Amino acid sequence: MTATSIILAAGRSMRLRPLTDHQPKCLLDMGPKKILDWQLDALKSIGVLDVRMVVGYQKEMIQSHIENHHPEMRVTYIENPDFETTNTLYSLARALRDFEGDFYYMNADVVFEQSILQRLSTYTGGGFLAIDRKQCREEEVKVQVDNDQITAIGKHLDPNASYGEFIGVANFTGDFAKRFRATVLDEAVSPNEMKFFEHALNVMADKHDMFAVDITGLPCVEVDFPEDYEYAIQEVLRAFVQVDEG
Repeated sequence: MTATSIILAAGRSMRLRPLTDHQPKCLLDMGPKKILDWQLDALKSIGVLDVRMVVGYQKEMIQSHIENHHPEMRVTYIENPDFETTNTLYSLARALRDFEGDFYYMNADVVFEQSILQRLSTYTGGGFLAIDRKQCREEEVKVQVDNDQITAIGKHLDPNASYGEFIGVANFTGDFAKRFRATVLDEAVSPNEMKFFEHALNVMADKHDMFAVDITGLPCVEVDFPEDYEYAIQEVLRAFVQVDEG
């Protein structure tokens, strides 16, 4: 079983200002918890306590919150000091430079019900990405799929020709995790400073073991804009708080 998670939480989240003027996005209130709390509790639900967290903006706030609210988590903090001039490809490269092995991947701004991670945890021997089947917008990370195999991924894909949205939660295992790590490290060079980490997935020559895991109908949203935050509170949170309490 995958026993480590990598969470990217370095960015400044300018599109959510003023909510993020004085705190990182992952510490925004989300019902009775913070966004990050829901993620860490989901990891605990599958027995994962080791986290490699890439931080940058307001990193001390994140460290303090985890120490105070999740003392059982074993967190390695990796700083991306260039968080204002680089994107998730560079942050992930920093996390992988001295780490080899299977890992769960999460963007720190995804609000999702823990059954999504539990579903991903049942797979081994490939790269498994949580995909919400829907009509996508231009801004969303889209995938093209052939018999569950992901053949292309990125924001650049035609929404009308896409299978659905990658929500920013995945499980990378086995030989795929090794090849993906090598690709990330190869691609995290100029002029790719502002590339998203999905760029590395898209340019991999061999995608035979990269699969879409259908999580359609399970509550989730990536919080990029104020309307995403409101949707998360009004719709997504309501759905999975009921599950959590039940």
